[in-house]
This record gives sequence, C-alpha cells and structure tokens, in this order.
Amino acid sequence: MLLVDDEPLVLEGLTFMIDWEGHGFRVCGEACDGEEALERIQTLNPDLVVTDIRMPVMDGLQLIEHCTKELNAPCRFVILSGHDDFAFARQALACGVLDYWLKPIDAEEIHAALREIHGHWPRPDEDYDAEPLLATSAQEEERAVPEAGDPLFDAEDRLMQAIQADDAEGIGEAAERLCRQLEISFGGDGEAAKAFLSNALLELIWKVIEGETANPDGEVEHPLSLPILPNRADRWPAVMASFARQASEQLARQRSATGPAWETARFVRERYREPLQLQTIARMLHFQPAYLGQLFKKQLGISFLDYVHRTRVEAARKLLRRTNLRIADVAREVGYEDPELFAAKFKQWMEMTPSQYKNG
Repeated sequence: MLLVDDEPLVLEGLTFMIDWEGHGFRVCGEACDGEEALERIQTLNPDLVVTDIRMPVMDGLQLIEHCTKELNAPCRFVILSGHDDFAFARQALACGVLDYWLKPIDAEEIHAALREIHGHWPRPDEDYDAEPLLATSAQEEERAVPEAGDPLFDAEDRLMQAIQADDAEGIGEAAERLCRQLEISFGGDGEAAKAFLSNALLELIWKVIEGETANPDGEVEHPLSLPILPNRADRWPAVMASFARQASEQLARQRSATGPAWETARFVRERYREPLQLQTIARMLHFQPAYLGQLFKKQLGISFLDYVHRTRVEAARKLLRRTNLRIADVAREVGYEDPELFAAKFKQWMEMTPSQYKNG
C-alpha cells in the first residue's frame, strides 16, 4: 500500500501508529502530493492507496480520477481528510473510494476499518469486484433508499430541530430515535446505515462551520471535530448525541454573540425562497442598512448577499438529496428564477455542480 499526504507528521503517524502488516498490508512507499503519488503508483503498482485530499500540485480527488479514468490502475483508494472538507468528503464518496478516514488519526478506528477492508479483499485466485465500504449512490447497488417524507428523514429533522433549540434532553432522545429508524429502514445493511449517518454528521458540520461561524471579534470558531463512526451500531446513538450537543452549544454561543446579525440571519433562513433585501430587514430591526450590513459581515464573517446564496444552497442540497426534482425545479424551490445562476452559486459553495451532487 502507498501513503500520500503533504504533512510529514501525518505520514510518520500512519507509518508508526498503524499495524498495517497485522491486517495483511505492507507499506511500499510514501508520497507528499498527488503528482508524486501518480509516479509511485505507476512504478510500485500498490493494491491500496491511502491519500489526503487537499495537497499541492494535484489533490487527492484528481489523483483518484486520473488513476481510474486515464491509467485504469487496479489499485483501490481510501481517503484521509480533515473535518472541514465537507464538499471534498462528499465528492470523495462519489468517486467510489473504499472508505474515508478523518483526521486526527485514530489508530483504533483505523484498525477496525482495516479489518473490514481486509475481509473484503480477494484471495489470489479471486477477481476483485468489491463494492465501497460506504454506499454512495443508487448507481452502485440497488439498496433501500429513503424517499422524501420517509420516517428516517423525519427522525433526522427532529434531531436537527433539537440542536437548533439547544434541547439537550431532546437531542439524546432524537439521536436514539434516528439510530432505531436506521435499523428499521436499512434492515441488516449496516454499511448503508453507516453511510446515511455519516452524511447526517457532515450536514451538521456544514450547519455549524459553514453557517454562523464568527464570534464578535470576527474570528472563526472551529472547536468541533467530526467523529468517525464506530463499526458497532449500538455505539452510534452515544456518538451522535455527544457530537450533536457540542454543535448545539456552539450554535447557542454564536446566537448570543451576534445579536441583530443573528436576527437578520434567522430572517434569511426562514424566508430564503422570497426576494430578500437588506434594506427591508434593516427597517424591521430599526437599523441603518449600511450599518447592519457592516455588523452582519463583522459578526458572521460573510456578507448578507453571500449568506442568502449559501442558505439557498443549503436548502437545495437537502432537496437534491431527498427528492427526484429536476435541477431547474430545485432552483425555483429555493428562490432562484434563473437555473444557471443557481448552478453557479451552488458550485461556488459546494465546489461541484448540482447534478454532480445529486448523482454522487
């Protein structure tokens, strides 16, 4: 296997903290960026490549795409990513990687993942036609995929509502309910259930990190670290509830710190489908528009207009994930009359087009 990361300490940690050989793998080389990794893949012909996403010269997704489409390389990939790579993590799953691991390195979780990967690996006399460990789209396999109005989505929404309300007890109950519903909706398919819950965690990270992220001094707060879900499903409710409570506490701090800026943001989130103007909201809050705009950007770290677009993109992501609406219909549902403008704004925030997100 080949290790790829532009941080020497991460490479060192992966080499010495993980018992690769105990799980049937041997490290054959290292690379510090995608271009170097491409050369190593061609010369070393590894079976497995563990790669970071954000790297100079060529990033991890470009590396995977080049290997699969241009070289037709037989190696398989695992992504190693930081918690703030929401769009990249979503796209990585769409690339058909075996699994993704999140920094900082957790040796116990990686060992558990390696056991599962090795269990899927073929014997020498077998052809390798294994599916990714995390299901990423209906194109990969016909699985039970929940539809809009499904109890699973209702359970996810209840958890998000408890987080927004800063209801610690309600968060625990909602996390338990969501995990119970996962078992009902996906039956014995633990991989699909884990993929759904992983996506819910990513949605929550988006809400906190990409939402109201600034403190009154204009500095960005990132205390959350996205957890890696254990393989044991009975541990998921506790992990989900703990993480959700942390997110709820951070959102509460942000709300109390931003004052009228928070009220403006709340108004946008409630009425994003309508034509929105800062002047109208400023009159409602009895502020001068120019002053409110400056206050909004200082406290939330983003302009009012960009916040409107990002809120609409957030709503669009949910529709793309949960419905079969056409892209143009999704655009109208979230407040865009022009589908091309919607596509441009979606790509600006998500670093992929709406169709790529929907098909991923």
